Amino acid sequence: MICPKCQQENPESARFCGRCHMTLRFTCPACQHVQSHGNQCDRCGVDFAKYISMLQFQMESDARRERETRRARQNIIRQALLLPVTGGWSLLRSIKSNLRGE
Repeated sequence: MICPKCQQENPESARFCGRCHMTLRFTCPACQHVQSHGNQCDRCGVDFAKYISMLQFQMESDARRERETRRARQNIIRQALLLPVTGGWSLLRSIKSNLRGE
């Protein structure tokens, strides 16, 4: 395989050029198809940059949702521990605000 950047001859199994380290083989993140150019997959048509940014956005939203769930659980546990001190009013107020989505 000849490198398109520096014209160095490389073995067919090489992923990167031995001289300039340019990527010679690109793997589609969706279907795992290996091709000699990036940007868009020849087999499934997926745009590499858009697919990766979509996965990143999905991971960030999952992490945000998990943090919010953990924070809500911690708040209920805190209110349950304060139950003897507050007489239950703060727990009821907390549950009411959680049901309203505040």
